[in-house]
Amino acid sequence: MSQAILTALDKVENKFSDFSTEQRVLSDRLMNLEQKGSIGAFAGDHPPSSSLGLQVVQAFEASRELFEKTRSVRLEIKAAGDAITTTSGRTIMSAGVGAAAGGVLGLQNALSVRPTASTSAAEYSRYTGQQGAAAVQAVEGDAKAAVRPDHTLIVQSAITVAGYAKMSRQALNDSQELKRAVEITLGRSVATALDAALVSGVVNPAFAGFAPLATASTSLIYTALADAISEATATMQTAGFSPDVVALNPADWLAITVAKAADGHYLSGAYLGLMPLELRGLRVVLSPSVTVGKALVMDSTHSELLAVDGFSVEVAYSGDDFTRNLCTVLGELRVIPVFRTVGSARLITPKA
Repeated sequence: MSQAILTALDKVENKFSDFSTEQRVLSDRLMNLEQKGSIGAFAGDHPPSSSLGLQVVQAFEASRELFEKTRSVRLEIKAAGDAITTTSGRTIMSAGVGAAAGGVLGLQNALSVRPTASTSAAEYSRYTGQQGAAAVQAVEGDAKAAVRPDHTLIVQSAITVAGYAKMSRQALNDSQELKRAVEITLGRSVATALDAALVSGVVNPAFAGFAPLATASTSLIYTALADAISEATATMQTAGFSPDVVALNPADWLAITVAKAADGHYLSGAYLGLMPLELRGLRVVLSPSVTVGKALVMDSTHSELLAVDGFSVEVAYSGDDFTRNLCTVLGELRVIPVFRTVGSARLITPKA
């Protein structure tokens, strides 16, 4: 029995010895911490909005247990050694690059566009008139009146309209706004050239132009352009067409919108009212290529624009551009204009 008691006492003594050793180790660690000081916080441990006081409180809470035992805690709040200024992370904002917008000018806006890829030319039959006319049968059994439409076979080649600009590789890579300005300028220039080709025509590949293809009509009654347009609309409706669009020079459209009555009121409506691009039921398209003082009235269902290649911008080297660090920015499109029916467009001139 005594031997068992001695064994138990030995175990208790060993445990106290181990505890004493652990206590001395802990005391040494506490002493080291006291001498070195407690590291309160590091830069980046707190959100940028944390104030200095908040950092001290958080650091003290983390070391509260140590303070309870040693009654001495030194808190050190780390700060950035170098001040961060705008020179360290400089950002230069671009104020933009000016460029004329593409706008809505051009006869192409009056035509329906149909994609036609991989096509060099289009062949279609243009209606030029008819022979004979339908009539009431006089006597049952008699021959009926003959009617035959006349057509002319048209083969229209694709028209290519393009322009290019030279740019340095640095300007192309460093300034997206400058690149965009060049693309917008090219697009507007190509659209202007296309408008001129559609209205007046081109020699190679041959296309007469919608103005020469239109039926010339000079009013015998109305001196005002708007009234002459209404007269032509009625004439086309009588011929079986449904005119829905009129192309005007911007100067003529301005004259129509600012026209005043004898009492000084604007004929187009309120002085500050919104002026829609519409003229007596016809959609208005502005075209600088239409002659001032004239108007091109169209039934757009009889004409269209086949888009072989839509407007695209390509960047490539040309000649010795590579060694000079230059590149060529090319804007290009290919279209095939189609005018299917003679009489579906009238070029209007008011009475002199």
